[in-house]
Parts: sequence; C-alpha cells; structure tokens
Amino acid sequence: MRPGFFVMEALRSIRNNVAIAVAAIVTVMIAVFILGTFIPSFLYVQSTVDRQKQRLDVNVYISDGATDQQVAGLQSGIKQLQTEGLVKSFTYISKNEALAILRKRMKDPTVLDLLPKNPLPASFKLTSTDPKRNAEIRERLIDNPAIDKTMGEPGEQGISWAKETTDRLLTIAKFIQYAGIALIGVLMVASVLLIGNTIRLSIFARRREVEVMRLVGATNWFIRWPFVIEGVICGVIGAAIAIALLWGAKVGVVDQFVQDNGGLTKGEAGPIGFVTLAALLIVSGGVVGAVGSGVTLRRFLKI
Repeated sequence: MRPGFFVMEALRSIRNNVAIAVAAIVTVMIAVFILGTFIPSFLYVQSTVDRQKQRLDVNVYISDGATDQQVAGLQSGIKQLQTEGLVKSFTYISKNEALAILRKRMKDPTVLDLLPKNPLPASFKLTSTDPKRNAEIRERLIDNPAIDKTMGEPGEQGISWAKETTDRLLTIAKFIQYAGIALIGVLMVASVLLIGNTIRLSIFARRREVEVMRLVGATNWFIRWPFVIEGVICGVIGAAIAIALLWGAKVGVVDQFVQDNGGLTKGEAGPIGFVTLAALLIVSGGVVGAVGSGVTLRRFLKI
C-alpha cells in the first residue's frame, strides 16, 4: 500500500469538508493553546518549589567545649554521609562568621555590640540531597559529642532543619506535581474527545463510503488510515496556529513582564525553551488528532 494514496485521500476529505476541518483545527488550536500555557506555568511553579527545597539546610551546631578531635570526628561523619549520598555539600561556619551573618540580617546590628561575648556556636551547614531524609541525617549525627544540644529549634536541639517548614514545603511540592500531572491528563483526554467528536462529523458524512469499502473487502486499517492522517493534519495545523499565538503572547506580554521585573536572576533559566515547547505541542497536536480519529472510527468499522 502506498502512503501517498492515504495522504491524498486525507487531503481530499479535508477539501470536501472544509467546515468540518476548520472546526477540528480550531478545536485542537484551543486545546493546544491551553496546554502550551499550562506546561510552562506548571514547570515554573515546580522549579520555584525545587529551588526552595534546596534552601532547606541542615544546621549542625558545635559545642564551644568540643575538642579539635571531636570536631574532626563530626566532620568525618558528615563526609561519610556525603559519600553515601545523603549530603550534597557542607560548609564550616565559625563563631565569628555566624555573628557576621546575624549582623547582616538585623535591622539594627549595633545591638550586638552590647553583648559581653559572642553567644553563637560554630556549625556545619549541610545541604541534603533530599529534604525528606533530613531526619535520617540527624539520627546519624546526633550522638556525636561535639554537637551542642542546647542550640536549635524545639525538638531539633543540636541539629536543626526547620522540620515544620520542610514538611509543609514537601507537601506542597507533592501536591503541585500530582495536580499538574492530573490536569495535563484531563486536558489531553478532553482534547481527544473534542477532536474525536469533530472528526466524527467527517466520518458520518462519509459513512456510506466506509460501508461500501467494508462490503468490497477493505481491511479496517485501509479504511482507517486516511481518517487518521486527516486527524494528524488537522492536529498539526491547529497546533501550529496555537504556537503562533503563544509566540505572540510570549513576545508581547511575557518577555516584557520579565524585562520590567528585572529579568531572570543570574544562573536562572526559564522552565522550558520555546523551541522545545513548540516541538512538544506539535507532536501533541498530531497525536491528539490521530487518536481522536482512530478512536472515533472504531464504531463505524464494527460489522
């Protein structure tokens, strides 16, 4: 069988049913435009949450009375956790550095000059590979004699990582992930149903032709291919129009908004490149058109 024959049949169907083809293209265009708006927004929110997760540091406070040997032992334990993959990186913060950091954060740093001595302990600042394992990190290190168990938040003395904030952020991250996947799934299913209902009109207009082909012995796929290709063509055209609209919105609205708000911070990239998004949407439009046509045609191929 020649692919060119099926393509010509699909183009003939589109030419003979222009109104139905336009309806299918507009349906795909709306669905793809919504999808193209949602995907970057979802990825941006997800990346923002991920950046916040990376800031959930674990603070290991060192007792002022700890010996150099005990501190070295604590550092060795942290390196072991890094080797095992629980800790991504860590830094040592001396008492003077801790005081300097606090001074920068205070509105009136001169208050600290009234203190008789520096009350802040030295510490190790750990960045975990997964904030969900912060409690495991604490359990592995808490028995070290160099740790100052008088420092930290209630319930996290000695090793603190803002447990409530971490749990809340992880819950939000999981909800965003599941909700995003669910919404994309619902949107894709709705798109398939919409394009299927539109293509159904084209198939219904040619139902006699389908019945004749069935009677003369044409296989199901011989009948199905022109409709599937028709759906792909309508899907790709609709997706291309949606991409053009998205590009206009990006240049005219999004880019201007980003520029007015100082642009992206250094080292920060957008959630997804427009070329990548466009390719994804083109493929999505073609797949939606093909699936919508194929699923709709099944009922007409039943004897």
